[in-house]
Amino acid sequence: MPITARQVWRDYVVEGVPSSGNYKPAKADIRTWGTSLEGFLSAIGNNAGTVKLTRALLYADLAHPADTMAWVVQDPTIAYNGIYQKSGASGTGSWTRVADLPFSFIVATDIGDGTPDAIVATSDMPVSEAALVVFTVNDTNTGSPVTVSFNGSAPLTIKTNSGNDIAVGGISAGLQVFGRVIGTTFRLITDQVNAAIVAAAEAAAAEAQGYRDSALGYRDEAQAYAETALEATLSRGYLFGGEISNNATDLTNDLDIAAGVAATDDAAPGMMVWSAVTRQIDVAYGTGNGGRFDSAVADGTWHIFACTNGTLVAIGMSQSLNPTSAPNYPSGYTKYRRLGSRVRISGAWRRVVQRGDRHMLLDPLPQTGNPIAVTTSAALLALSGIPTGIEVDALFEASFTSATVSSGALLSSPIINDSSVGAGNSGSNVGHIQVTNQYTAGSLRIRTNTSGQIRHRGGSSGNMYIAVHGWFDDRGSNVFKGGPSSGTSSAGGEVRSSQYNTLQDAITAAAGKRLVIEAGSYTTTGLTGVSNIEITTSGPVTISTTTNAPILDMTNCVNWSIRGHIRFVGNATTYTGYPGSLTDAGQKGIKLSNCDRYLIDGKIEFANINGSGLYVESSAGSWQHDGIIKGIRATSCYHGIRYNNVAEYDHVSDFSISNCAFAVRVESGNVMFSDGKMNFNSVCVSLAAGSNDSHGEFINCQMNHSNYAVDATGITLGEVFTGCIALGDQAGSGHGTIRLTNSVGIVWNGGQVGADISLDATSKMALLNAYIRTGLTSAPSVTSGGVFTAKNNIADTTGGLWAYNN
Repeated sequence: MPITARQVWRDYVVEGVPSSGNYKPAKADIRTWGTSLEGFLSAIGNNAGTVKLTRALLYADLAHPADTMAWVVQDPTIAYNGIYQKSGASGTGSWTRVADLPFSFIVATDIGDGTPDAIVATSDMPVSEAALVVFTVNDTNTGSPVTVSFNGSAPLTIKTNSGNDIAVGGISAGLQVFGRVIGTTFRLITDQVNAAIVAAAEAAAAEAQGYRDSALGYRDEAQAYAETALEATLSRGYLFGGEISNNATDLTNDLDIAAGVAATDDAAPGMMVWSAVTRQIDVAYGTGNGGRFDSAVADGTWHIFACTNGTLVAIGMSQSLNPTSAPNYPSGYTKYRRLGSRVRISGAWRRVVQRGDRHMLLDPLPQTGNPIAVTTSAALLALSGIPTGIEVDALFEASFTSATVSSGALLSSPIINDSSVGAGNSGSNVGHIQVTNQYTAGSLRIRTNTSGQIRHRGGSSGNMYIAVHGWFDDRGSNVFKGGPSSGTSSAGGEVRSSQYNTLQDAITAAAGKRLVIEAGSYTTTGLTGVSNIEITTSGPVTISTTTNAPILDMTNCVNWSIRGHIRFVGNATTYTGYPGSLTDAGQKGIKLSNCDRYLIDGKIEFANINGSGLYVESSAGSWQHDGIIKGIRATSCYHGIRYNNVAEYDHVSDFSISNCAFAVRVESGNVMFSDGKMNFNSVCVSLAAGSNDSHGEFINCQMNHSNYAVDATGITLGEVFTGCIALGDQAGSGHGTIRLTNSVGIVWNGGQVGADISLDATSKMALLNAYIRTGLTSAPSVTSGGVFTAKNNIADTTGGLWAYNN
């Protein structure tokens, strides 16, 4: 058709531009358009088609010549409706669908047969994705989403123009809905009513306002908690004044204590205020200015205390850090605070000038034994004139001489690990004297242990000269100076290890709270945990012991967690190979006994433990419950991890154990181990008979380069290994054997095996679906009577079934 009706009868001279003026149709254009239409209709008449309601009716009517056109308009199967073309002579051939019906839109009717949220509509023409559909909504929707079903077809979810579900009230009664079918949805061209959008927005605004009001309430509550915590933190550790000086009249026996204010040194501190006083060590407390709590005068370290009965304050001195045990301690004065410490030498106070935390000897004190012999091995040296019983930062000058003039010496704190002297190691802080008796190579500040000791070590043998000048002692006030930490775990606040004289004191005080162990090294003879505590660290922490008691004993503790980076170090000899000579002396890194509701999560390291790094047991008749343990790392331990005595239902994950006699030893049931690495151990997994032993699982665990990947003895209830790897030493000195002795129910499913397999006459094992490293796996050794079932295992050399499947 050369020209369209739209062009012939357009509104304006220039289509779409009213300012161009009204257009008057030209008769020539009308004749051209009409002639073309007549020709088209004549052609249709010469090859008249047909209209059928269903495709079946059309297929049954072949009495039409080739190229006849036909329409199918009401077939229940939507896809069958359309325009068809005949092929073949009249009476033969077939019909082929060639196009959709040319309807631009379809009118449907909603008479309310459905529900407001599940509309049922009908139409004379089938509804498909090819046409737009319009219908009038009968009922306002009351829910969301809303569906529509046309002519009994599957419901379609009505979506807004932007693709969202219809809001409540979004399509109201009488609304003209115009849209099209897209997949399983009916997408609106029009959209839901603005009133619904406004209502939804208003509801959201009201809800947001409610949340805002709640948030303001929570803010006020949080502020109150913060103020409570801040008040507690400011109180604990507070110390103002109270400086100690030698009395000018009696330098031998008397000390002057300046006026001051301090908080008592306990979990619920009280404030003490006192005036300046003089206290005499040669007179017992209770008489005049007598200040001696102890029964007798003696040389050594004395600690000066302020004590209170809640109303009055007493000032006195004792050689014990706990003055309440002294015979002259005033009765009823249950709270106290150490104000400082002084040393008595040769029957007289050493003279000290105090400026806050800095305590300076009026006269430097050359050390007894100068020169002090220094070798290339570390040795401890007790500094005279320095308080003991507490850790302080000692201030002293040091000089070093040696026949090897290029060598220096290293002075360090005994509470941190020792290391070799030299630039490539820990360095040195005292150089060789260059001018005889005149050049001091080091002015040092070193943290002592509670025995007043430092450590020395030379790059070569030589002599050390030391003169003590004083020390720094914060007297427990560092909490106030540092301020509170960045958060609290409860309204009760947060405890920091530096608030207390010992780590045990801090743990005890943190019951029901969060304890932050501050980064550094600690030495203990054993720590006892408490219930309802969260232990974390501010950085790497090392806790060492010289006894066989558990480093941290959580016996009978419930509802607790340990997080952060903590290294537990025992006193065993470093284990550098396997098999080794470690023994079980009963030492434990962390002991869990009769515990419930606990979490260990972080980088928790065990080293040189003469026993078990992590030792878990439960008292008879009471099982462990649902412990979660992540991040264990162990080396040079007899057992990296040991479960014993009905310790059950824990999940141990993300663990790594190397250079131990036994990586994991299990003598209890129902413990799950997952995602573990056990390499270079004498035995990776040791299963042993015990109370309700075994019947647990190892998942995705690696057991490589060890004498035994698995060693099971006396197991009656089985153990499952899923997706695990067992590889012997590829260097040839051992095959990482999987060995079963009098054990049944051992199932290895999947994973990889490159280890020998050995069963005695009473053992039973199944090996299924594994990849076999044949170069590392000998033929299974099964004593007569033993049962070894192998199915669906693949050999690495051929990709086929392993030769020992049965």
